[in-house]
Amino acid sequence: MSSSALSSILNKHNLTGENFTDWKRNLKIVLTFEKLNFVLNTPCPLEPPVDAPNEVFVAYQRWKDSDDMARYYMMASMSTVLQAQHEDYITARQIMDNLEDMFGGQAAEKRRETLSNLINYRQKAGSSIKEHMLKVMGYLAEVQTNGADIDAESQLTMIFETLSKEYIPFRAMFNLSARQNITLTKLMQELPKVCNQGVDNCGGQLC
Repeated sequence: MSSSALSSILNKHNLTGENFTDWKRNLKIVLTFEKLNFVLNTPCPLEPPVDAPNEVFVAYQRWKDSDDMARYYMMASMSTVLQAQHEDYITARQIMDNLEDMFGGQAAEKRRETLSNLINYRQKAGSSIKEHMLKVMGYLAEVQTNGADIDAESQLTMIFETLSKEYIPFRAMFNLSARQNITLTKLMQELPKVCNQGVDNCGGQLC
């Protein structure tokens, strides 16, 4: 994918405030592709003295050029109101820190809301296990996108809690072999096999 194609993502989804979390995710994709994301995680280096080695000047200028480019991406993808509020900020990190202060609470709110939806979500009788798994995996992805750190074992536990009672035997069998690593994708492939063994194992649900 070309640089212009990636940057068009930001052009189509300008930061207005309410979409900060999505904008930040898109910005990270673009900056990572352009190898510019490091300026958001490293402090601005001090300007080297005139007698500094040439490699010090080169490193300093590289950071400055990269920071300028990252800042241009950020400013160009904001609403005009936000541009006016940040036009005097010198570095991309300063802009991001201020945006976090302004809109960072959105991530925590979305995280709580999505986590609540996940905890209360249950598989409906007659529903497709694949569709159910995709829904649950979507909740997990959104929760983690908004800052939650859920380890693999906890993710599996949360998924099993959403399944209907017909999958209790599968969960018991899984716990017996818990030492075996299994991804969410692999789990989504294995669960329909329970249905394929007969309707008595899955309550006649569609897989």
